[in-house]
Amino acid sequence: MLVVDDQQDIVTMLQRALSRHGFTIDSTTSPDDALSRADATKYDAAFVDLVMPGLDGVAVAAGLRQRIPGLPVAVMTAYPHSPLLVELQRSGVTVFHKPVAIQDLVDFLHANVP
Repeated sequence: MLVVDDQQDIVTMLQRALSRHGFTIDSTTSPDDALSRADATKYDAAFVDLVMPGLDGVAVAAGLRQRIPGLPVAVMTAYPHSPLLVELQRSGVTVFHKPVAIQDLVDFLHANVP
């Protein structure tokens, strides 16, 4: 599973918490790095921050799904009224509002990862 957030503390927290639930986590703070990694690795799911420098979560989610068709993607945001959310929801991306409950992410993974 891939975690992408420009804040290292968020990445570290999610990596530790999800690992404790038995998930293998790859993570990065760079949207461009996330897309490069997806060229080489077939992830089971991805959690992506919405607002990041460079590419936003919409572009990252689309790029990941282009590289790994059918990839379950969830976007995390601290901006519940962002106009970007409408585009994400139309494309079938799940949206979680920060602060995210770890159990909600675990439930998402159990429901979407075989």
